[in-house]
Amino acid sequence: MPLVGDDQIKDMLADGRITAITVDTSIFDQKRLQLNSAVMQSFAALKGKPFSYILSGTVAKEVLAHLEKAATDALLSAKKSIGHALFAFGTSNQTRDEILAEISGGRTPVQASRERWGQYLHATGCEVLVDADLVDTRTIYDAYFAGDPPFGSGRKKDEFPDALALNALERTAADRDTAILVVSKDGDWKAYCEKSKRLYLVPKIEHAMDLITNAPLGLRKAIAGWLSDEGDGIAEIRQHLKYNVEQIEFTANAHATHGEVELSAWAGELQDVTWPDPSDIDIIDILASDEPNVLRVVISFPVYLVVRVLVEMDFSFWDGVDKESVGMGGRSVEVDEELDERATVTVDVHDLGSEDEILEFVESELEAKYHEIDLGEVDVFEPEDYWDGEEAP
Repeated sequence: MPLVGDDQIKDMLADGRITAITVDTSIFDQKRLQLNSAVMQSFAALKGKPFSYILSGTVAKEVLAHLEKAATDALLSAKKSIGHALFAFGTSNQTRDEILAEISGGRTPVQASRERWGQYLHATGCEVLVDADLVDTRTIYDAYFAGDPPFGSGRKKDEFPDALALNALERTAADRDTAILVVSKDGDWKAYCEKSKRLYLVPKIEHAMDLITNAPLGLRKAIAGWLSDEGDGIAEIRQHLKYNVEQIEFTANAHATHGEVELSAWAGELQDVTWPDPSDIDIIDILASDEPNVLRVVISFPVYLVVRVLVEMDFSFWDGVDKESVGMGGRSVEVDEELDERATVTVDVHDLGSEDEILEFVESELEAKYHEIDLGEVDVFEPEDYWDGEEAP
């Protein structure tokens, strides 16, 4: 089945031919495994509706493995950092193991990841398929030797997990006489969906949820107007984006021209925002409100941010004679980082379509939680230390 446009997908959603949505592992990775983010939690809105959130068992296992690796890496990093800090401050009233126990709650990375994954599946009402029960071995091997999607030329064996996942989804759609919206940016998944009769590809979660939500035109116009140059939304959201930016954890790395350098990055300061075109604004959820004539709407859109970050650099070299690190001084530099990010904003719409219509900001969230700054090669001296400023050497 060739890939279809939004209008055709909307028609299929409206008449009940598409009744489920699924997500590829790459999307979870793209969202940095932030299961509690507004976007990843938007699937919870489907609970209790005649529309299902389904995951291939293969995808579920891959995501869990990625969660476990991320937790393991984080714990190892914490061990190293806490150990250095305890040594530097001479702290003895609390050991590294005691601090780590507080952070982990006494759980291993595997235990914490499984608990986190289980909570996500429960919160979103996600159904996890048992792929092996749905796909026979011959189906996979026939596709493998024929080079059918997701298999192709080259390292075909790498595609076995994808083949199992996609065939399980295809079989599920056939058994239930429905079609499934597939969220993936993977080229092999796209190739498979192009030939499928029941799997329809959409590359972004936000756009997929926008298609499912199918917000009325009046609401779309109200949101677009609020985020226009004449509306109140941009100024209000910008103020809150400043706070969101301050919550991003910035780190920096660099290579010293002489000796070694340690870097510390401060909180970022928002300098500029490039706002989206109205066509790029996705309405991913419309929630009921306890107040009369009020709709709580969750929107998502891309934003281009310029963020200024102060980075402090401490230089040193290793004295091979005295066997100690000798400080060479330090300096700081302000760096303007460009972040191509996505914002999720919740807004209350009062009296939609009436003369008293008001849009009220509720909260915002940036997809970015961490950002690494690469300063490249740095020197203990600043450029002006080399000459008097009249003429560059």
